[in-house]
Amino acid sequence: MQELILYAVLALIVGAMLFSVLGKNVGESLDTPLDPQDALDKFKNKSKAAPNPKIDFEGPAAEGLSAIHAADPDFSVPVFIDGAQTAYGMILEAFADGDKDVLGTLLNTEVKESYYAAIDDRLEKNLSQTTDLARLISAEIVTASLVQKTGRIGVLYQAELATALLDDSGEIVGGDLDILSRVSEVWSYERKLSSKNPNWLLCCVEPHDVHEGETDGPDHSPDTV
Repeated sequence: MQELILYAVLALIVGAMLFSVLGKNVGESLDTPLDPQDALDKFKNKSKAAPNPKIDFEGPAAEGLSAIHAADPDFSVPVFIDGAQTAYGMILEAFADGDKDVLGTLLNTEVKESYYAAIDDRLEKNLSQTTDLARLISAEIVTASLVQKTGRIGVLYQAELATALLDDSGEIVGGDLDILSRVSEVWSYERKLSSKNPNWLLCCVEPHDVHEGETDGPDHSPDTV
């Protein structure tokens, strides 16, 4: 019975291929003899979904990135870096403006508490803050890990910026917006890979470094470690 079904399938495939050839203009012919088994194999292969291509990650975070990609095949390093570059400027601006609504969409619970506390402390002292991100020089992934379906990626930012604190009359009481400092800092982002929410949230801000010979102004972003 199984052989009859197989021959029936082969007959349908061969018939369809012959029909496509016979429907052409007179004078055309098959370049190679028709192999029914080969036709059947191709038919089976077309019905299978193509597997996700394997990606070879490089650098110090390669192992962690591979684990994250295995858990979430849609993960893309270029897309993540684009998002991390945008998030850096958005978070700096929102913190300086005291915009908790924007920060609430970009920070995890622990970091959110630190940022909100710093904003509240500033308001109690009748101070406001201005941060000028003059140039984001680079954003590079330096760490990556996967723990219980939660991905975590550390990004080393190199940036030139200036920060100043102003009193309620607009006078600068700390920092200098005319002096740029070049800072290096690592921000880490996390995401539950099983979540339908594609956003990565800031989960850690390590103390930043200022290049030798430069003066550091008020903190442009609260440290969390």
